[in-house]
Amino acid sequence: MKIGFIDHHLNNYHADTFLRILTKELEQKATVVAAYESNPVGDDWCAKNGVARVQSAAEVVAASDAVIVLAPDNVEAHLTLGRVALESGKPCFVDKNLSSSLEDARKIVEIAAAHKTPLMSSSSLRFSVELEELMGRIGNAPIETIFSRGFGRWHGYGVHTIAPALRLIGGNVSRLCDTGTAGASVVTIEDAAGRRALIEVREADNQQEASPWQIGALAAGRYETATITKFAEFYKNLMAQVTAFFATGKSPISVEEQLATVAIETAADESRAAGGKWVDIRL
Repeated sequence: MKIGFIDHHLNNYHADTFLRILTKELEQKATVVAAYESNPVGDDWCAKNGVARVQSAAEVVAASDAVIVLAPDNVEAHLTLGRVALESGKPCFVDKNLSSSLEDARKIVEIAAAHKTPLMSSSSLRFSVELEELMGRIGNAPIETIFSRGFGRWHGYGVHTIAPALRLIGGNVSRLCDTGTAGASVVTIEDAAGRRALIEVREADNQQEASPWQIGALAAGRYETATITKFAEFYKNLMAQVTAFFATGKSPISVEEQLATVAIETAADESRAAGGKWVDIRL
């Protein structure tokens, strides 16, 4: 399988990690045949990694069977960077989150649909080993309520705490409120059936030790909980899901859930600014 990278700047942790996993660690190894970056910084990533550097996103698409749009630190650029890939009909994975803007996320979905381009976007934490084990312990028992905790800035890192919650509650989110602060988001999301998930994202100098990634769900009168620590495994699981998606054209995540992730990020800002009022989610 020939995969192309489109990025804002290739000198980032995701580009390094995805390249290593795709080419060396998966059972069905892939080849990264071309890469383009719109805003190069630092060393020549392509020369360092033996990947052909091209001068446009269109050249990446032409050389590839499938495309990864990275820019994990610049998700606001996903629509611009990914447009050619989204218009290609070739499977396209958009790293972390579709966009920082719900309007742009909707455009990404619309362009992909219009050109019959299979689309997938996700945080790697949706596929963490610990979450898989937790879901196995719950089995078919109905989930009553959920909590998901994590660290970092709400925009940029909040997606990693939202993703496990959405995996458990599903993408059908109807409304939310954020009763936290700018550096400590406390977001309650509610689905159409009235089931809720509490999402907490905290930023601090010691944020990883103070607020590690944790997920919990109440089912059959018992909380099943997990702390997510196996970072290498969730990246590998993500890339395994991405390559399966590339092979089949079928995303494991619905378009509605991909949009809901963006909607939660942006609606939480609206709610917090209004003193924690409930905000309806409209995809």
